[in-house]
Amino acid sequence: MSRRIKWLCGLLAALLCFVASGVGSQEKTEPPKAGQFVPADKGTYFSGELVLIDPVNRRAGLRPDGDSQGLHYFAMLPYGMAYYNGAPAELRDLPIGTHVHGYFHLPPAGEEQTIPAKRSVIPQNHALTLEDDFSFYQKRGQTWKVVSIDLEKGKIRLEPAGSMAKDGINTPYLFDIDTVTRVWKGRRPVELTEITPGASLQFNLSWSQGSSNREYTLCEVWLDDESAKLATEMQRRKHVRYQKQRWLPGWIEHVEHYDYGGGVVTLTLFGGMDASLYEDFKANKDKGFAVAVAEKTLRTWFHRSDRKIGKIAEWKDIENPPVGSSGIQLKIKFTELLEGYRPGRCVRVKCDSWAFVTMPPEERLKSAADQQESRVLSFP
Repeated sequence: MSRRIKWLCGLLAALLCFVASGVGSQEKTEPPKAGQFVPADKGTYFSGELVLIDPVNRRAGLRPDGDSQGLHYFAMLPYGMAYYNGAPAELRDLPIGTHVHGYFHLPPAGEEQTIPAKRSVIPQNHALTLEDDFSFYQKRGQTWKVVSIDLEKGKIRLEPAGSMAKDGINTPYLFDIDTVTRVWKGRRPVELTEITPGASLQFNLSWSQGSSNREYTLCEVWLDDESAKLATEMQRRKHVRYQKQRWLPGWIEHVEHYDYGGGVVTLTLFGGMDASLYEDFKANKDKGFAVAVAEKTLRTWFHRSDRKIGKIAEWKDIENPPVGSSGIQLKIKFTELLEGYRPGRCVRVKCDSWAFVTMPPEERLKSAADQQESRVLSFP
């Protein structure tokens, strides 16, 4: 067989993998408009192994399930959320090699070049949600029951129980398992021998040498509610600390300028965060709130000093907010406005009770050139 024919066969196999996994299907809606939340039920689902991460700019690369050829490069939408071990997370919290599930959309208007055309094999390259297996199946009420396990052969057969997830794996499945698999029971790690037929568990998956044939390895297993809840609580604490240091993200809906300077900024806080963070806002809504200008990546400049502090003029709770929105809309009055306070711009908002923290320099934007460079994916 000639080299050209082999290349064409490889390309055809990759395209068939995309179609089989639903990756190649088109959205039924137009590209989302800037400054608007995408409809959650119109996204394209697919799953795969997290191979590359740009944690600062919230971008990554996936190897789609059943494909051994190319990567799917994507960006998180400004209000897009990642989840790990059942709690909100940042991309940096997900280890390389984690198997994840996501719902992806076409890039918003004006963001078409964020993922360069040569990297945009799949048009839906902006993620609304990204979840590890633990989070994905737990949120949908699906658990797993052990049918059989053969440690000598390194195989374990599981069948789904509870509510069946619409996407993902929802039929009995044979997985790989080995001595590197981490098994948790109660508040401690245990040996593989603790996994017995009939046991109920949650898991996270990782790469298998048969990944092109949709084979997976169990990299982590939780055998009871106590171990699962502990994993979730530890990730929740990490998430809360991160948001208190970087501040809650949102975007500006409207700006009313006063003739004598200053004005009122109406903004919506993004959703998906731990409830305690929003409770902090409510408990301190009579005090000052610092608002820093951010990029679509949620990066700020030197937000500890490059911000203005205003008072809440109105707090509004929106019923049934779209996915990505917290439903909290704030009108904040300032005596002076920053140039970046414009409709559609992202911001980060600090609660008065949170301590000011100086972020590492590589997370901050430091120049116009740095700002421009950050707007386009730059993976090798």
